[in-house]
Amino acid sequence: MAFQLHKPIRGMSRFFKTATLLCVAAVMVVFLAACGGSGSGNTSSSRPLVVVTAPGQYNVDFFNPFNSANQGSDWGAQGLLYEELYFTSTLDGSTHPWLATSYQYSDNNSVLTFHLRSGVNWNDGKPLTSADVVYTFNLMKQYPDLDHNALWTNLIKSVSAPDDSTVVFTLQHPDSTALFYIGDGVFIVPQHIWSNLIAGVTPDKYQNDDHPVGTGPYELSSFNSDLIVYTANPHYWGGEPAVKEIEVPAVKDNTTAVQDMAAGQYDWTSTGWSGQYSSIFEGKNPSVNHVWFAASNTVMLYLNLTKAPFNNLNFRKAVNAAIDRSQLPQGVAQYAPVANPTGVKTTFVSKWVAPQYQNLQYPSGQNLVDQYMKAAGFVKNGSYYQYANGQPFSMSVDVVNGWSDWDQDVQFIVNDLNKAGIKASVNSESGYTPYYTAISTGQYDAAISWTDNGPTPYYAYHDLLESSLAATKTSPAGGSNFESWDAATSGGLSNQTDALLKQYTSSTDPNVQLQAIEGIETIMVNDLPVLPLTVNPYWDEYTTAHFTGWPDASNPYALGADTTMPDAAYVILHLKPVS
Repeated sequence: MAFQLHKPIRGMSRFFKTATLLCVAAVMVVFLAACGGSGSGNTSSSRPLVVVTAPGQYNVDFFNPFNSANQGSDWGAQGLLYEELYFTSTLDGSTHPWLATSYQYSDNNSVLTFHLRSGVNWNDGKPLTSADVVYTFNLMKQYPDLDHNALWTNLIKSVSAPDDSTVVFTLQHPDSTALFYIGDGVFIVPQHIWSNLIAGVTPDKYQNDDHPVGTGPYELSSFNSDLIVYTANPHYWGGEPAVKEIEVPAVKDNTTAVQDMAAGQYDWTSTGWSGQYSSIFEGKNPSVNHVWFAASNTVMLYLNLTKAPFNNLNFRKAVNAAIDRSQLPQGVAQYAPVANPTGVKTTFVSKWVAPQYQNLQYPSGQNLVDQYMKAAGFVKNGSYYQYANGQPFSMSVDVVNGWSDWDQDVQFIVNDLNKAGIKASVNSESGYTPYYTAISTGQYDAAISWTDNGPTPYYAYHDLLESSLAATKTSPAGGSNFESWDAATSGGLSNQTDALLKQYTSSTDPNVQLQAIEGIETIMVNDLPVLPLTVNPYWDEYTTAHFTGWPDASNPYALGADTTMPDAAYVILHLKPVS
């Protein structure tokens, strides 16, 4: 059974044109988080938590918190060593104080102020102050390679510290999403350490491996390419963690990691497995071995709207009606349920989706396909439709060879289209780079791909539909609006979409924001800028044999995936050893 690979989600950046590649590369690799390893012979109360983050790779000597583990730094630099101002859950949108205890918007949502927690010290004993926060953000301004979400390009105008415990961000425009992008996306570094970097080493190249000085719940104890060890910070502002030690070993490959997990050496993994691997793990000890697959993002079928006939709504309706979505969640895609037609991921449906769309299912069937294809100007010639002038038609659907679940889904979709008379084939790309280049610059017919995640549907909708992010052949950097939904392709509807997106960001009133989201949902359902297929899960397999307090469907206080910080650190701080 092939592993289900994590697809690159567009990241959490609404500022995708400059930040996409670093963000989306984040989840291309299969990740495992685990507990046990060399500590498997210890008693439960002293057993270290062992996190296996990337089977087949050695640990790198790089503890730079400006990069995530998926961008080159060691796992734990973000979250365990360094912390952010505020934590925003992408499961329910709730916000939680971290290094800051409160925040407020002012000046018509164009100024965001944070009030720092008192009594927070760096692990060298020096206090955290607002000067450290200002320094961190100004460092990102001075070195744009550190600013992965392009905050200084698109959001922040200035940052200041009126006193030691207050930080004021003046925004370029009113924006209610600033709390998430500023508070949840940047890990604060100490000015007194980072301002004295060795001459000739820029911050983006700084290894930070000599006893990193952070405010986090753990300290770096030792490092080599085979094993990283973190120990609990006894002076942590939140109290010394119950998990006293975390080990991050390098593991040979996925097969070894899965076998060791099933054997009880690890407590937590975040890889996509199915079939025999799932039964090996859960079946071996169902009383303690568990899985939780929370909704991550919605998988779409993108049609290139810059090309005919994909810019024809009736043609899009025909393709939509030809797809049998009920067959998609099976085999390697069994944990990916059918998406809501609004494209809103299932976690948010009851809260954010208009009542008339909550239980909506797309109509399908050959009669509808025939109706829409004729309305689009096609005629049937034998088994397939062709243009009215007799010119044959065919289309291809892009997918990366080796992305097992999507390879399967695309084959099902192509089979459905051919059966319905729409000639289609699979375009299996040799790797991620040619695939991403094609979809982000509009050089494809159709493609299966992801949407972005965030604490509300806005974040996915922005990157999906904002007209300024349209993928075009003339834009070398490409855009996250892969289908190119803009004024030229949408019949003017993109102007309405842009206005609704602006309505959302201009207000902190939940009712005003909901009204904007519901307006976009109507466009999604009626005008099909993209075709929602299934919902990607976060992969979370864990055992309660040695530690308890894991999040699950009944207590979703954070994402279970170890691949996402600060959620993984938040989870670890909730864990308690089994006595």
